[in-house]
Amino acid sequence: MSWLNSWIGAEPLYKQAEVQFIQKHQLSKALYARVSEMPAHSESSTSVPAQIAQLIHDLALPEAQEPETRLRILTILGMLEVNYDSGMAQKTWTEVETLALRQHHYLLASRASGEQGIAAFLLGDIATAKKKVVRAWMIAKAADPGAHIRYASMYGTGLVELHKYKEALGPLDEAIKVAAKTRGAAYPTIATAAKIEALSGLGENKEALALAEEDLRRVSDYHLAGHLYELYQARAGVYERMGHWEQAVSDYEQAVHYAKQLSYWRGLTQVDGLLALAYLHEAALQPALTAINDAIAANEQIPDELYFVPRDLAIKAQIMARLGDNKSANTFYEKSEDMLDALLSRVPTPTVERLLLADLSKVYSGYFEFLSDEGKTSDAFRVIERARGRVEAQSLSHHEIVTPHDSNPAEQQLSRLNLDLLNTDDSAARERILDSIYETELQLDSDSVARNKPPEPINLGQLQRELLPSELFVEYVLDNPHSYALALTNTTVHRYTLPSKDALEQGASAYRTEILQQKTDLSLAQQLFNELLGSIPEFNEKKALIVVPDGNLHLLPFSALAEKGRYILSSHLVSVVPSGTVLHILENRMQNQKENLPYVGVAAWTTNSPPHTLLSSVRRAISGPERRELVALPESRHEVETIAADLPKPSAILLGDKATKTNFEQLPLGQTSVIHLALHGYVDPEIPDRSALVFAPQQQVTDDGLLQIRDIRNLHLNASLVTLSACNTGVGPVGEEGVANIVNAFIEAGSQSVVSTLWELEDHATAHFMTVFYDHLGRHEEKAEALRQAQLEMLNSGDPPFYWAGFVLDGDSRGNLFQSPESNLPFRSSR
Repeated sequence: MSWLNSWIGAEPLYKQAEVQFIQKHQLSKALYARVSEMPAHSESSTSVPAQIAQLIHDLALPEAQEPETRLRILTILGMLEVNYDSGMAQKTWTEVETLALRQHHYLLASRASGEQGIAAFLLGDIATAKKKVVRAWMIAKAADPGAHIRYASMYGTGLVELHKYKEALGPLDEAIKVAAKTRGAAYPTIATAAKIEALSGLGENKEALALAEEDLRRVSDYHLAGHLYELYQARAGVYERMGHWEQAVSDYEQAVHYAKQLSYWRGLTQVDGLLALAYLHEAALQPALTAINDAIAANEQIPDELYFVPRDLAIKAQIMARLGDNKSANTFYEKSEDMLDALLSRVPTPTVERLLLADLSKVYSGYFEFLSDEGKTSDAFRVIERARGRVEAQSLSHHEIVTPHDSNPAEQQLSRLNLDLLNTDDSAARERILDSIYETELQLDSDSVARNKPPEPINLGQLQRELLPSELFVEYVLDNPHSYALALTNTTVHRYTLPSKDALEQGASAYRTEILQQKTDLSLAQQLFNELLGSIPEFNEKKALIVVPDGNLHLLPFSALAEKGRYILSSHLVSVVPSGTVLHILENRMQNQKENLPYVGVAAWTTNSPPHTLLSSVRRAISGPERRELVALPESRHEVETIAADLPKPSAILLGDKATKTNFEQLPLGQTSVIHLALHGYVDPEIPDRSALVFAPQQQVTDDGLLQIRDIRNLHLNASLVTLSACNTGVGPVGEEGVANIVNAFIEAGSQSVVSTLWELEDHATAHFMTVFYDHLGRHEEKAEALRQAQLEMLNSGDPPFYWAGFVLDGDSRGNLFQSPESNLPFRSSR
């Protein structure tokens, strides 16, 4: 029972055993039984610090020197320390692993390794955490149901903390399912509480409340304080999302009560911070200050744990500002920012870095608002730039060539699974394959290493000096109840107050929906212009608009906003960058390789049909991926060949079955100036690293035909322009720190600028647009102007925004591709 974590059921049996062993003077076994009673008490009301002190005392007893008894004491000590002090737990579980191996308890050793991983996560070492937890989880799935339940629960809970709600449901449901079918297993309250939050995060509040009510009834009968803490906190989060603040405050207060009862420091750090935010929402400043002080005081009991520290410090800064103590507010914001940087310095992958930035974005947006309210605009700009484009700036500053290598077993397995997924449309089979893909991706990610330090953000004055007289740079900061636009020209800086984040995102989503239905809604286009640009007088003084979006504004086509009945495309060049720092790096970085291949064009899904036999309904997107969706793109061959005719030689063109991922990656891409990919595109909104461009199939284990985001990041590019003539390439999960999409992966790989699409586009219109775009590039027009002219041609022909507004230029928009009309060495840097 205890092996399956059913400690409450096991406790009376251990109590009987303790009595009988004492009667028989078997003191070591009696001690084993006594300490085994303790986890049941820790789940009800006994103080965890008192139990830890007792166990440390027990380790010094003579009867504790028997190996099995010592191993049991250390195991229970580690269990309690995980919820008390992760630094202590990490050391204890290391000792458990060593002793368990010596005693040939291999499954316990695996559990001990996994628990070290959980402790590492709480200490901020996410790379070590993922590696250890994933390995223990894989072993548990095969041979240890109790551990299987725990690690699936913990992994799902971690995803919920990072707001990956849909992705979290997989491991959480797995934990609940395994517990249900494993006789004697403890009820998985951790998984259930996390599922409540996940359901609410997905908007299923009714289902979340029903699950919470069911679990609270079950747990209340046993007076399980630890479980009640989890459930009250989860339900409070549901009420908060529903706007029922009074009920949310009440549940948070209940969660605080149970955490204090157990001296559960981490729980107090977490829930007191949430309670402080709820009080703050209700303008109850003194109760908010008391709650956040309690949260910070609790964290002082576990000083090595970093995860909640930046958030709690930022909350206190916000409260102090509301109380009028700006000096203290600034101090707490500075500490919060520094602690978040420390936490981010140890993330294993760009995806995890984006997730943490999104989860803790209030640190940056709150500090930005505070500083700009104080008139410290340069400092406010520096703060927000520490988050914006951080992943791209990091990669561009430290990008290294990944030399060709033989695929490791996990990479080979992932390729096989991707091919299996492409080749089946059976729903049950696809579900099994997706589960296997998920497990294999976990193994790949667990081998990742810590990320390099990002560069210092560009100084506001320096960015101004680099702006041309015709350029307006606008960086958005979305927040509630107000959002902001920081507008820079080469001579001026102003901050403008905008409507709330909720209002702006709702309007942007509504307009995008209208466009996707091929409607023309100039009134909504004007409304969004008024909200986003109308209050910025510099807009009418400049010709080029450079936008740093925020939140769902990443998916808004700014060129389709309208002023006085005219789309701003008619009067302005529009481009997008991840941040001012990334723009600075792109415009100033050295291109070390000599460019000797002007153009690479790829069209994998070709047909022999002549150009006039058009299939207007064919679109360059897939939803699976499934092989049956990979229909021919009749115009793609004509597209890449026409572009090649317009551009200087030599060129490399991959067509049809020659357009494989392997053949593409073997080209000298680092010495190529223009890369044009006319392919199918696939976007995974939940697991962005799976988003891919689909190349021609090649039946070998190392080539699944999917150039996924993780593959793109490993390319080493110096291209002036990468054009993604595929659907949805600019789409991905968005957060305050940026958007995780194929475009940003190409920028991370070293592309100077990327043309992409914000939705599905049909083949014929895309091919025509691209040939016009490159025709204008051939006339020595700058990239942004060439794109604008291609869009204007479609606009002036009467096409609605659906056909032209989805094309977006990201990155450095300056510079043309041609050095001079006479030169046969046409490409230069964008400066």
